[in-house]
Amino acid sequence: MTFCHVRQRLLAVVSMTCAALALTGPSIAADFPYVDDNCGITNVYEKAPEHAVTLSNNATELMLALGLQDHMAGTSYMAALKISPQYSEAYNAVPVLSPLVATTEQLVDANADFVYAGYPDGFSESRHSRAQLQDLGMKTHLNPEGCNLGQFGFDGLFDEIRSIAGIFGVPERGDALIGAISERLDAIDAKLAGADAVPVFIFNGGESAPNAVLGNAMLSDVVKRAGGQNIFGDVDNRFGQVSWEQVADRNPEAIVVFYSGTAGGKVVTDPDGALGQARIDILKATPTIAGTDAIENGRFIPISSVLGQPGPSSIDAVERLARAFHPDVFAD
Repeated sequence: MTFCHVRQRLLAVVSMTCAALALTGPSIAADFPYVDDNCGITNVYEKAPEHAVTLSNNATELMLALGLQDHMAGTSYMAALKISPQYSEAYNAVPVLSPLVATTEQLVDANADFVYAGYPDGFSESRHSRAQLQDLGMKTHLNPEGCNLGQFGFDGLFDEIRSIAGIFGVPERGDALIGAISERLDAIDAKLAGADAVPVFIFNGGESAPNAVLGNAMLSDVVKRAGGQNIFGDVDNRFGQVSWEQVADRNPEAIVVFYSGTAGGKVVTDPDGALGQARIDILKATPTIAGTDAIENGRFIPISSVLGQPGPSSIDAVERLARAFHPDVFAD
């Protein structure tokens, strides 16, 4: 996405064009072995994996953003959500093993030598733990937001980009991607200079009591970078249940409606409507928060997990939210 202002649009186009050239150009030979210390598990790579499988949409997008589709044996857990448009061509060249998390059998059939989850539910005892897959000869990696005990934001995302680029021996592609994202963040910072932060509730479902995105999640940093302030950003956790009374007391001016593509472990055919819009309907029908500024002014911004989970599309989420929080700043 680009800004309406001509100068900003040209900056974004030049930035992404340079990044695209860097990602598709010849790779600089990396130093192997590469040691990956990740969430308590260490793997040593003598060469780049050749049959990688991703277990979440943000892991898939990061692989594609680094131009690694030729190293991929499959993707999974996109459900009925759509890949970000800039990755659709590369995504269509990679087999989709499952709309849910790929099973152990599917990973074995794909001859997976690297299994990458961008979210903790990719690895679990009910499906397959990292230890189980490691015992089957598959190296594994988890986006560190999922095992991080503190706040996670763009600095953590940049470290993750460097890790995946290092595993696959393309550090220069990682640097180019980080540079492109950083330029876009800088452009947003410049536009928002002097703007007051907008109080924001990040709603993650629930009727009798709401589930909130709290201070340690990547999405909380995304909201901050977009000129907002998570009203539960002071809570030292990633996700958790709060009360409608707390939401009312903190009086958000805007509500980010966060949703994925599944419910109850099943694929939702129309996640934008059945989950995104349904959550907006819950908010509108809850009397306790009827007097908040966000409800009275109808300021709801849906963000699916494609943009809301930590990955290369996090910058797209920042740009979308910045325009929603500060429309006057971005008006032409």
